[in-house]
Amino acid sequence: MSDLVVYGNDFNFMPLPKITELEIDIFMKIISELKENRELEYSFIEFYFDFYHERHKSISETAEAFYKLADNLLSFKVKYSVENRHYAFICFEKLKLEYSDDGEPIMKIKAQEDFFDLITNLQLGFTQFELKEFIGIKGKYAKNLYRLLKQFRATGKVFVYQNDWQGFCKIMQIPTSYKMCAIDERILKPCIAELSTEPNLFNDKQVIFKNLTYKKIKDKMGRGRGGKVIGIEFYFTAETRAEISETKQEQEPKEKPKKIAVTETIYFETEQEKREYLANRKR
Repeated sequence: MSDLVVYGNDFNFMPLPKITELEIDIFMKIISELKENRELEYSFIEFYFDFYHERHKSISETAEAFYKLADNLLSFKVKYSVENRHYAFICFEKLKLEYSDDGEPIMKIKAQEDFFDLITNLQLGFTQFELKEFIGIKGKYAKNLYRLLKQFRATGKVFVYQNDWQGFCKIMQIPTSYKMCAIDERILKPCIAELSTEPNLFNDKQVIFKNLTYKKIKDKMGRGRGGKVIGIEFYFTAETRAEISETKQEQEPKEKPKKIAVTETIYFETEQEKREYLANRKR
C-alpha cells in the first residue's frame, strides 16, 4: 500500500459525503493508490480488517463487511460547476469481491473515469501528505481542515475562504443549525488543538501545523456586535523545503492522456461571487 496521498488541488474543494471518521480514512487509503490505473486490487483482509482489527472472519461475515463497505463507497458523489456547465457523477463505478485459489478474499475497485481524472490531474497543482499522519488525526472536522491546510503547507496562509464563510461551512460539513459560539467551541478550537498540539508525556506525536491559528473576517458595516462573520483565514508556520521534501513523491507524475477543465467544486449563485472567489484563491 502507498504511504503517500497525492491528488489534484480541486479535490480539496469537494465536500465529502456525510460519512464516519473511519470511512474517511478508508476513502483516503483508496485515494493514495489512484495514480496510474483506475482499477485497483487488494487483499480484502489487509485492506478492510486492518482498520477494524478483526481479521478472523467467516465467509459470510466477510461478505457482510464487504457489502457494508461497498454501500459507503458507492455513495460518494461529485458535484461542481464550470462556467455554464454543471457536473455530477459517482466516485466509484464498481466493487467486486472474489476468492483466490487459496481462499483469500480479493477486492477489486474501479474508479469512475471523471473522478479518476479529477484526482490524478496534477497539472494545476496538487496536495500531498502522509496517509499514516492523516489516519492518526482524531475527528472528522479536523481531517477535513487538515486536507485544506496541507495545500498551503509552503506558505502557511490560507485565504481561500476569507470572503466565503458559507463555503467554508459546506466544506467542513458544519451543521446549519450551529450558532457561531457552537462552531468555535465544538469545531474550530478542537480542530486547532488536534492539529497543533505540542508533544508531552502523554502525547508523543509530531506537531502537524506549528502555531496554527485562525481569524474570522467580519462585515464591519453589518449589524450586531463586531459585525456579521463573512469569512475565515488560517495561519501557521510554513514548512521548510527540507520538510516538504521528506514527503515528496519518488517520481514525477506521468502526463495524463486526458485533461478535464475542473476549476471549482462548489456552486456559485452569481458571476461576481465566482470572480471574487477565484481572485482570492490565486493569492
